Amino acid sequence: MNFKRLCIIPFVICLLLFPGAAAAAEVLQLTDTPELDGFPFWSPDGERIAYTSFDPVTGDMTIRVMAADGTAGTDLTPAGSRDFFVTNPWSPDGKEILFISDRSGSYDLWAMNADGTGPVQVTNGTNVVPWLHGPRGCEAEWSPDGRTIAYTSCLFGGADIREATADEHGGRASMNINFSEIRKEADIWVINPDGSGGRGLTSSGDALMPRWHPGGDRIAYLSRVSGTAVVRVMNLDGSGGLQITPDGEDVLEFSWSPDGSEILYAALTHDPVSDNVSFGIRIVSADGSSLRHLTSGNLDAAPVWSPDGERIAFYSQSRPSSSIWLMDIGGSDLQPLAPGYLTFEMHVWSPDGRQLAVSDGNDIFVVVRDGPAASAPGFGILCAMTALSIGAFAIPVGRRS
Repeated sequence: MNFKRLCIIPFVICLLLFPGAAAAAEVLQLTDTPELDGFPFWSPDGERIAYTSFDPVTGDMTIRVMAADGTAGTDLTPAGSRDFFVTNPWSPDGKEILFISDRSGSYDLWAMNADGTGPVQVTNGTNVVPWLHGPRGCEAEWSPDGRTIAYTSCLFGGADIREATADEHGGRASMNINFSEIRKEADIWVINPDGSGGRGLTSSGDALMPRWHPGGDRIAYLSRVSGTAVVRVMNLDGSGGLQITPDGEDVLEFSWSPDGSEILYAALTHDPVSDNVSFGIRIVSADGSSLRHLTSGNLDAAPVWSPDGERIAFYSQSRPSSSIWLMDIGGSDLQPLAPGYLTFEMHVWSPDGRQLAVSDGNDIFVVVRDGPAASAPGFGILCAMTALSIGAFAIPVGRRS
C-alpha cells in the first residue's frame, strides 16, 4: 500500500450526526506530492502560504512556502533537516518565520527571513521538546508587535529523552520507552527574536501553550496544576495567573477574541454517569466571570474566531457532511464549510476572510467561500495531533545519507 495513504488512514473517521445548511464554497488542491504536507499558514499580506512537508521514508521535515494559488513553491529549509512549526510562524510584519529545529543538537527555536535566508538560533539548549507534551510542547508565538516571542520550555526533558532514546552508538533508537520515568516539567518563557533577554514567567513546571492578548499586555496559557487542563491569564512579569476556565473539563485549544474581552476554547468532558466523552466549544470572559456553551454532545474542537468576533470555524468528528463547520458566536447558524470533505483537520483563514487554507495531513487545499467573512489566523490542537501522527518526528526513522 502507498505509504502516504497508509499514514492518512488514522485521519479518516466515520461521521454521524446533525447536517446543516451548506455554505457555498469551492475547494482547490494546492499540493500533490509524495510528502505529507500540513500546517498551512497565510502570510500577513495574504499572498503566500507557509507549510511543513514531512517525508515518511527519510523522516525529514522541510519548511516550504508557495503563492496563495499554489504556484512558485520554494523550500525554505534544506533537504535532510528536521525543521517544522505547529503554530503561526509568520512575524506580524511578514518578514520573518519562526520555527523549531534540531540542527544545533537539541530542539530549539530558530528564526529566518521569509525567503529562508539568515537563520538565527533564538534559544539555546532550552529543549523545546516536540514529543514530551505532544504538540503542546512545541508552541511558540510572536507578540502582537513582533518584538518578543513567548514559548514553552521543557528544561528538564531534552537530556533525559536523548539518553532514553539513544542506542549504544549514540544514534536514534526506538520510541519503545517508558515516558512515565522522564521528567516532564514545562514553563512559559519569553525571549527577544535575536535570542537576548530570555526569562521565565512561570515556575510551576506545568505551564504550556502561551497565547498573547491582542493588546500585548497579558499572556494566557494552559496549566494542569488544578488537576485538569485549565486556562490561566498572567501579566508580562508572570504575576496574576488567574484561572478563567472551570475545573472538571480538560481544555484542548484556546484563543483570545479579537477585542481581547473573551477566550474561545475547546474542552474534553467526561460524564461519570454515562461514561461518555465529548468535545465541546465554549466562550468565557477574560476574567472568568461568565461562560457559555456553544456546542455539546458532539466531538467538536479547534475553534477559530473571525476577526470581527462574529463567526467561528471549527473541526468536528461527529457531523456527517463536512469536517469543518461554521457557526455564529451563539452556537447557531451552523453550516458545513466544505460538504463532502470529511478529512480536513487543519484550517486557517486568509487575512481577507474569503478563503481558508486546510490540510488533511496529506496535501494542502484552499476553500474559497462565496463571500467575505473576515477572520483571523487560528489553529486547533487536533491539527497539532495530526502533526504528532505525521511525525513523532521520525525518531525511529533514519536520516537521508
